[in-house]
Amino acid sequence: MKIAVAGTGYVGLVTAVCLAEKGHDVTCVDINLQKIDLLKQGKSPIYEPGLEELMHKNKDRLTYTADYMDAYRLSDVIIIAVGTPEKQDGSANLEYVYEVAKQIAETAEQDCIVAVKSTVPVGTNDKIERLIRDNVRNNVSIEVVSNPEFLSQGTAVKDTLYATRIVLGVESRNAEKVMREMYDPFNIPYVITDRRSAEMIKYASNNFLALKISYINEIANLCEIVGANIEDVAKGMGMDPRIGDRFLNAGIGYGGSCFPKDTKALHWLANFNDYELKTIKATIEVNENQKLK
Repeated sequence: MKIAVAGTGYVGLVTAVCLAEKGHDVTCVDINLQKIDLLKQGKSPIYEPGLEELMHKNKDRLTYTADYMDAYRLSDVIIIAVGTPEKQDGSANLEYVYEVAKQIAETAEQDCIVAVKSTVPVGTNDKIERLIRDNVRNNVSIEVVSNPEFLSQGTAVKDTLYATRIVLGVESRNAEKVMREMYDPFNIPYVITDRRSAEMIKYASNNFLALKISYINEIANLCEIVGANIEDVAKGMGMDPRIGDRFLNAGIGYGGSCFPKDTKALHWLANFNDYELKTIKATIEVNENQKLK
């Protein structure tokens, strides 16, 4: 298949390279010309084990460009993987996602699927599809799919090639068919659902992991008070298959590019709909206090 990926950050670049590894022709699009020049030299702008090796191995199937018009024009699938940083109020900034969607609408010359990997609030993909339909210039059909990613920095290549599941939020059989054609070479189980459920799966997953981190930090603080060994406690908890041993390392709290913004975004979304997620509110508060403690 001919695939275009908008954004060459952790999600975009790793996704593009792994799709090329599975035999697809992939064009990576970015507005940062320095980054594009670096990629054309076969160098990765991010440190991710195994990524540069796969870039070299699949160089004949990978193209890097700042010319989005040429990239989106005749692609079967266009993946949006641009950033959604948090705003001052904690909500997600969707400016870059909407900008790419509009570019696709004005450029696409054949029927295609737009797969949104960027982490976006529930209902955003509906808005993206309406935006595309309102701005489409050629007589083409463009469908939007929610296709969240579940990568961790440092293991992103492995997380993509050997993912636990591929989540597809689709609203038509055609969209599902095209996305399956793209992902079938990975031989990974699918979770097929509607777009809004797929969007929520991403937020619910990240927020649960953040909750787990804040929980073990609370337990660690109590262990210090009562004289218990948190490492032994975490080991004993982690051996229970219902709990698992991952994200039970007590410490300074969670950070990175996803958990802080995704917890705030879900908390904001709940408040916006007159509902309070008490567990997520506590997760954020514990994390903030842990850094000071």
